[in-house]
Amino acid sequence: MLNSMLRGSWAIVSRPAVANFEAHERNAFGWALLYVTLGATITAAIGWLAHLVQAPFLERQYAVLFAELAKLEAATGQDLAFEQLFTPARPGIPILSNVLLTLIGFLIYLLIIFLLGRALGGTGRLGELAYDLALFWVPVSVVSAVVNAFSIGLFSCLTAPVAIFVTLYGLYLTYLSVQSGMNLPARKALTLVLIPALLWLATFCALVLIIVGFAGQA
Repeated sequence: MLNSMLRGSWAIVSRPAVANFEAHERNAFGWALLYVTLGATITAAIGWLAHLVQAPFLERQYAVLFAELAKLEAATGQDLAFEQLFTPARPGIPILSNVLLTLIGFLIYLLIIFLLGRALGGTGRLGELAYDLALFWVPVSVVSAVVNAFSIGLFSCLTAPVAIFVTLYGLYLTYLSVQSGMNLPARKALTLVLIPALLWLATFCALVLIIVGFAGQA
């Protein structure tokens, strides 16, 4: 079954089309979760290795940042709270926690898409939608992890456009998978994909404003 899923992932990512999703679609919720778990393990391992490689560079960057913040504190006479916000985490080996968080995120997103899809008149089954999402979720996540591993220093200028492309491509694949997994027409599928994306963007902007507000009051 895993070999079939790998072939399906390659077919969908290399030739994205609703027909390809339907050709490889299965009502297999358990296998979808297993596939996502394997992908999450790979991406977590890549992220951990990237952290080890990037740690010396990041420590130098943080040292420069904290020195500038100290100068700013001395000039303003205020104790700024930026150091707490920018203190680098030392996660050790966070593979298990990352895998669990990825699974939780996948399940939450899956349920949101499924419930919204049903509200819009979709007739697909949860297992089919989970399988369709998993087929592209895993390769896109692995590619994103590799790109992020090289996103350091001057390389960030090169990897940033790639990261944006991968994100947009993932949204496009979500749009196709929703048409197949929920049996929705193109316009309703587009609406279904945009609603969670806009909600996430609004939440992110709100959190940024809250953090900036607290930092300004400190």
